[in-house]
Amino acid sequence: MQGKISDFSIPDIFQLVASQGKSGSLTVCGVDLETVFLFSEGMIVDVQPDRRAPSGMLGAMLVDAGLLTEEQLRRFLAAQGKGGKKLGEALVEKDVISGDTLARYLSLQIKESLFDALELQEGEYSFISFAVRPPAWMATPMRADVLMMEGMQFLDEYPVYRAKFPPGDFRAVRKRGERVDPAVFSEEERRVWKGLEFSEEPQRIFRKACMTWLEGIRALWSLRDRGLVDIVSPEEKRDDPADAIREENERRRRIGYLRAAAWAVTAAVTAAWTYNLLLSKNATSAFAMWVRFF
Repeated sequence: MQGKISDFSIPDIFQLVASQGKSGSLTVCGVDLETVFLFSEGMIVDVQPDRRAPSGMLGAMLVDAGLLTEEQLRRFLAAQGKGGKKLGEALVEKDVISGDTLARYLSLQIKESLFDALELQEGEYSFISFAVRPPAWMATPMRADVLMMEGMQFLDEYPVYRAKFPPGDFRAVRKRGERVDPAVFSEEERRVWKGLEFSEEPQRIFRKACMTWLEGIRALWSLRDRGLVDIVSPEEKRDDPADAIREENERRRRIGYLRAAAWAVTAAVTAAWTYNLLLSKNATSAFAMWVRFF
């Protein structure tokens, strides 16, 4: 099965594969995108994202979430080429992440890959049938119809929420001094609020929370609407208490140095003045007369 997306839309393709309970690979290609979805009996069980978009690769996602360092990723990728194991399997085997964490981030990867594919207006698709065994990390395969509903919601709502924020890059920071009861937050708000402790960058906040951009930006807007979050540009200077403390300590240190130098100069001048005064001829004569008198 193959054809053009303009003739047979992405939702229709996924619906057909799911309704017929097919197993195999569905490749979706656009100008800047080529993604492979793996199906097992009509369920989506894995994805091979486009490598031209590195931010969607599992390793980059885990680095953004602070679960893996760049150096660790390089080492595991180098070992992956030798051993043949997938990155996620190697990370779980070495106890870098848990199996549950792997499952959550791979599920997120499938969602985001599907959302990207849904935005294609032009391109091609092809489906190849073969037996597919669900990977060990996936306890419950993902239903294509449920994911498709989430995808359509993303297309409808994401532009609306994104328009509420500054165009281009922005940063999100907690407002200081606000009393907060996390118990009143929704689950999405709670995860984003916690992610704000980790980073100011939305991409990293949402990765830490293991959320799609729609889920994340919707929760971020809700926190901003509550007056708990400030949205700023990357170039905008923000007052940081830690910076203020460091600057005050530095100011006091500089003042201490100036005081010490001033006292040293004063002492030197005083010593020179005293020396010259006591050893002058008039002072010597006066001292001699004083001795003779007594």
